[in-house]
Order: sequence, then structure tokens, then C-alpha cells
Amino acid sequence: MKVVLLVLMVVFILTASAPSAFLAEKEHIWERGKVISQQRGSDRAGAAAAPIGGMVVAVPLYRNWNIVVIEAEKYIYQWNEVGNKQIILPVNGEIQFYRDGDYFIVLDAKKNKHKFALVGMTLKH
Repeated sequence: MKVVLLVLMVVFILTASAPSAFLAEKEHIWERGKVISQQRGSDRAGAAAAPIGGMVVAVPLYRNWNIVVIEAEKYIYQWNEVGNKQIILPVNGEIQFYRDGDYFIVLDAKKNKHKFALVGMTLKH
């Protein structure tokens, strides 16, 4: 019992005194791109039905989408925003973004992250 308590104390001390570099978010490699176009919209995605009393009530469901085309240094990317909150980007303006795994991240004016999935890409000549 004393050994277990001692091990738990050591683990707690090591965890509590871990350098902030391990706890901080990693550095990102920022890239620049020109916004070529942006299209936003929604489509019907089915319905949700639930019984209420002796009736079944259905509510239509919609899927929102935000397709953005970005011209970067070597590629022209086509992205689709992931999530419910959509960002409006300046068409013909420049943005900064970074890659996080398979996603591209853009920050809005309030520093909120907007995640985009790659839909297509074309190599620039």
C-alpha cells in the first residue's frame, strides 16, 4: 500500500511540474493563400421523426455546406468546411491557414478555428 501511494505521489509531482512546452499547442507552419471563390448553402438531408401521442411528427433536417477555393503557392485547393459555424472569407483577398493532419485550419477575427476538409486540389503550372 505504501509503495502504491509513493508511486502515485511521484506520478503526480512529475505531472504537475511538467514543462509548459509539453502542455502547450504545437507551433504551426502558416501558409498564405488567395480566396478565389466561396459558395455557401444548405440541402435537405432527411427528416427526424418522433411519436407524440398517437401521431408521428417529422422535422426536416438540413445539411449546411461551405465550399472554398484557395490559390496557394503550389496548389489550388478546394475545401469544404467541417462543423456548424461557417466563416465568410474575403473573395479575392488573402488568408492565412495551417495544416492539422488531414485538415486545413483558418482563424476568424475572434481567433476561433474553422476546420476545412480537402475536397480537391490542382497543381499550379
